[in-house]
Amino acid sequence: MKSSKHPVRRYSIFFFLTFILVLSFSPEGAAFNLPAAGWHRGDAAFAQENSRAALAKALDSVNPNIELDIIDFVDARGNRVGLVSHDYLMERATGLPGAFGEKYNDVSELPQNAANPQLPPQPFMTVVDLFELIKATKARGVTPMVSLDMKEEGKNAEAFGKWVGEIIKQYGYQDHVFASSFFLNNVLPLKTACPECLTGGLVFNDHWALRFLSDKYCSLDITPVSQWTFFLGFLGKKAYPLDFVLIQDDIFFKNPELADYWKNKRHVKFVGVFAYNKNRAYTNAEWALLKKVDWIELDPPQMRQYIKMKTGK
Repeated sequence: MKSSKHPVRRYSIFFFLTFILVLSFSPEGAAFNLPAAGWHRGDAAFAQENSRAALAKALDSVNPNIELDIIDFVDARGNRVGLVSHDYLMERATGLPGAFGEKYNDVSELPQNAANPQLPPQPFMTVVDLFELIKATKARGVTPMVSLDMKEEGKNAEAFGKWVGEIIKQYGYQDHVFASSFFLNNVLPLKTACPECLTGGLVFNDHWALRFLSDKYCSLDITPVSQWTFFLGFLGKKAYPLDFVLIQDDIFFKNPELADYWKNKRHVKFVGVFAYNKNRAYTNAEWALLKKVDWIELDPPQMRQYIKMKTGK
């Protein structure tokens, strides 16, 4: 498949889809005025996070949009296929040491995903298999919005980012698949390979050093120089040109004006919020604040609330 030669048209279609989702109607006829939402790592209450079972369950739901995490993986024949995994290292999901791509070159030999000990283990799936799953979903008339969080930390991060951009173009998914990362060497090669693709950064503090970074900057703004001055607020940081930004939910709830800042000062095309505490539901006041953003990534407790508000059931 060839990519479009009209990136502006690509952006327009993307925002048209978002607009339709935002203005969908409740059974009572009142406008449903919350932003579009995706399942954070699939339906992780049904099956292991980021597993095929969790993602397929989410894609089959009344809200068939998903967020998931991807890393690099090259098979024994030298084919880059990628891996759907939240972590670059295996320990949290498998209990084993080392990195997936350094220990294995055959997906069938990988230990199973057991990130949640309360659920049965599941096989890991490749990014290629993910894109085929999206293709099958589209074939039945459903075009999901898909948020990719790129987590590659190894020496081939740039090659991986380039490949992700190329596979998005190959499948023609520029309209509804967008990618973010903590790492500039994941995002920049993707954007070079696919200029019409939407790429973004993250505002979060799930690392002790990031607590020194202003919420008006994201991880992609951190330069090699500023890494050494993190305790002084990351001196030397630069505003990287983003298409969108994703903000950790508790940061956003404390500072909802960040939505306006990122749109008006950093000129992002859309602002998203992602769930950080996967076990709690949102309050009515928090749902009201979320009307200020364009996209939210929800864990099962919040998604159940969202679907109830959307469907009235």
